[in-house]
Amino acid sequence: MQRFLPLFFLLVPGAWAAAEGAQEEDFMRIWPENPVVPFGGSIVLNCSTNCKDIGLETSLSKVPAGDGPSWKAFNLTNVDQWDPKPLCYATCGEEKQKSQRVAITVYRPPERVELDLLPKMEVGKGYNLTCQVFNVAPIRNLTVTLYKGKEELHVKTFKDNSDLKAKNIVVPYNIIAQQHDHREEVICHTALDLSPEGPFLENSSLSKSLATVVFPMDPYLQTSDPVEINTNMTVKCEASGLFPAEEAQFDVSFAGKSLHSDIRMSGDIVSAQAQVSSTSAGEHKLICAVTLGPVARTVEKTVNVYRLPKPTLHIDHPQIPVNTNVTVMCRYDGSKSPGVVMQITDTNEILVSGDSPSLHYPVTARKEDNGRQFVCKVELKVDGHSVVKETSVNLTVFYGPQMNDSSCPSKLTWKDGSKEIFICSALGNPPPTVECRKDEKSYLSIGIQQQVRKEHGGIYHCNATNTYGSDVRDVTIRVDFYQINTLAISLGILSATVIVCAAGMAYYMYYKSHKIRKYRLRQQRQQQAAGNPMEQKCLNGNV
Repeated sequence: MQRFLPLFFLLVPGAWAAAEGAQEEDFMRIWPENPVVPFGGSIVLNCSTNCKDIGLETSLSKVPAGDGPSWKAFNLTNVDQWDPKPLCYATCGEEKQKSQRVAITVYRPPERVELDLLPKMEVGKGYNLTCQVFNVAPIRNLTVTLYKGKEELHVKTFKDNSDLKAKNIVVPYNIIAQQHDHREEVICHTALDLSPEGPFLENSSLSKSLATVVFPMDPYLQTSDPVEINTNMTVKCEASGLFPAEEAQFDVSFAGKSLHSDIRMSGDIVSAQAQVSSTSAGEHKLICAVTLGPVARTVEKTVNVYRLPKPTLHIDHPQIPVNTNVTVMCRYDGSKSPGVVMQITDTNEILVSGDSPSLHYPVTARKEDNGRQFVCKVELKVDGHSVVKETSVNLTVFYGPQMNDSSCPSKLTWKDGSKEIFICSALGNPPPTVECRKDEKSYLSIGIQQQVRKEHGGIYHCNATNTYGSDVRDVTIRVDFYQINTLAISLGILSATVIVCAAGMAYYMYYKSHKIRKYRLRQQRQQQAAGNPMEQKCLNGNV
């Protein structure tokens, strides 16, 4: 109240002067004309008139605040009504009354402004962004503005609202989530405009951060179904196109139990990898649930867990002499895997097949069967997939040595001084020992490079032996060497000498004949010159 009094007493003389200069007609004025006061506050009203007995009619608490010849002031000490309309009155001649009411604007700034927390929003969908303004009046003077960063999203005014009491106001706004809105700040701003008579009051909520997510498609579940009982299988659940990818949550479960997953991320692709194992055969559900903000997507697959024991393969005598009869036997526990097909094969063909829990195949061992591999294979069809287990055994056949041209050539031709390797081996099991001798001596070492000499030539008797017999073979080696022919060399030298002498004699005769001819021609010219002096002069150029 103290802050209003100085202003009041400055304005009162002016009001009084106006009353003095007014005409004699009765009048009544109230100042301020448009009073504004906070709820529970105080205000001074001045009633001015040219009448007498000035008073103020109101249900509010009031105390006198000063008077003069034509005015009286009243202090309303506690304005606790929302629509007070005090009445100034006075008595004018012959008991006639003059009165005037004034409407007081009572206001209350927002008690608080709150912006409801938005959930994480899926891009492309609409969400209500809601601002709540608590206990504010008068509502017609209120403006609510929603901002995203510096962008003005929505402005709400209440000019047509006639309610003067303080109330709570809710302002919703539907926002369509966009990916670029992620981590943008939103805020609710209020303005209570009571100007020009009253204040301009602003308030804001705490800012909230938007969170947007992108989850465009269902995850993909990758397995190597089916899986064998008590065997680990790697499963991979992958979701692509995610934003923000690092916030994706995975829950991978198998047969109702959650699995520990290894999460990996590359760009907008996130995957969870886990190991699956089951102790019971049959069909089990594999489920991958991926959550990103409000979006949850699930993919599931049925995994068939099968039981297929490895078969056993047995040869009653796996090491036998040639021409011995043996039996190859294949067995498996058929009670654990109905529907299994079994085969006995070798590297070339299927020998016998059937669906019984055991198969037999008789063999008469030949030397070609040494090292022959027999395979027992069981095959089970599971969900269109072929599952195979197999066991293999090699047959050992013993037989005596055998030599032929490919293992020990019967004829060899070498050159004296060259380097050669003498090779002579024999077929047989166990591998035979081979020895080659000439004239009861071993001139050559088998398989070792040697320099050929003349004495290496001749016939070698080779003998191959092992536990089951022996074989012999003769190998003839011819060594080519060169001898010097002295007669041919002598005849050659003599022939060359005769040719050289003949050529020298011919050249001498030709040279001598040529020189004599030149000498004779020179003498003839000299004689001709001496016998005819004039001719000589002519020859010398004198006429």
